[in-house]
Amino acid sequence: MADAIPGIFRAISEDVVPQADVLRDLDSKIGDGDLGITVTRGMESVIGGLDELEGKPVSDQLARSGMAFNRAAASTFGVLFATAMMRGGAAVKGKDDAGADDIVAIGRAALQGLMDRGKAKIGDKTLLDALAPAIDAFDSARQAGKSLTEATDAAVAAAEVGTEATIEMRSKVSRASWVGERSIGVQDPGATAVMFMLQATRRWVQENVS
Repeated sequence: MADAIPGIFRAISEDVVPQADVLRDLDSKIGDGDLGITVTRGMESVIGGLDELEGKPVSDQLARSGMAFNRAAASTFGVLFATAMMRGGAAVKGKDDAGADDIVAIGRAALQGLMDRGKAKIGDKTLLDALAPAIDAFDSARQAGKSLTEATDAAVAAAEVGTEATIEMRSKVSRASWVGERSIGVQDPGATAVMFMLQATRRWVQENVS
């Protein structure tokens, strides 16, 4: 997996940064409107540091990329991105051969880190509502003997459903909670960003995994 991480981050940058205006528009309705800038600056920093990660274990690649993102784009999303990467990396720390079978462990550790740091739970209209079902779907697909590509497809489909479901939710945490009932009818920007990232990851898997 160590060889895959840089490629996945590049795919995320290529596919998600062009969606910055979408994220900005969503965030301006229930947040402070800076998510598009945050993702753009954060991913530029991640990409700029990839060469230094060559040969490093997956745990280091994830943690260092998370910290690079947050240094360049200090914000709520930046902190959460860094937390997810560091917690996810810690799940495979010391493993030189982390691979596809470790993805669920990485994902669940990242998810728990996000809940610990953000003090949110599934259903609060946050990025958790995209990430949690994606991890569950990936896990179920792998346990059913599905390929990495098939499991990734299942994860993305679940994230898309979860993200759409946030439209009818009321924001319960952070700045978005301030708008109260007015948050209903707006797709959560954080969940949307996670969905975009997972869609980009799916593209990389489809192009690089046989």
